[in-house]
Amino acid sequence: MPDARRNTAKGAGWMAATPDAAQYLMAIVDVAKRVDANMTERARIAADRDKEIARISAASRGLRDYLDRVFDERRELHQAFFARLDKAIEDRDPETIRACVTGIVDVVKHSPLNDIVELRSVWADPNAVIEI
Repeated sequence: MPDARRNTAKGAGWMAATPDAAQYLMAIVDVAKRVDANMTERARIAADRDKEIARISAASRGLRDYLDRVFDERRELHQAFFARLDKAIEDRDPETIRACVTGIVDVVKHSPLNDIVELRSVWADPNAVIEI
């Protein structure tokens, strides 16, 4: 009976004994498993990336909408205050002038960006639901 270690396979200029062939096969299987694990990890990373991009996009849309609405409202408010102020100056009405100037100053004191701190804390929470 021939010795199993002496059975060889020839191919591409090398010779391997039967037990070596099993080791080579196991090495190939191991490499295939690592490749599969790496591909799975890359897919997970890509999915996480896509999820974060979607979250950032939603936050960006929300912020743009918020700023568009707030500054639009403020523009209308400023226009109304200044129109009333102009009319009060024209009418020489000191009480209305004082009320308009006070209103303008109060509006200017509050920046729409003051609320950004609260928005940042909400956006930092991945489980937060933002309704606009």
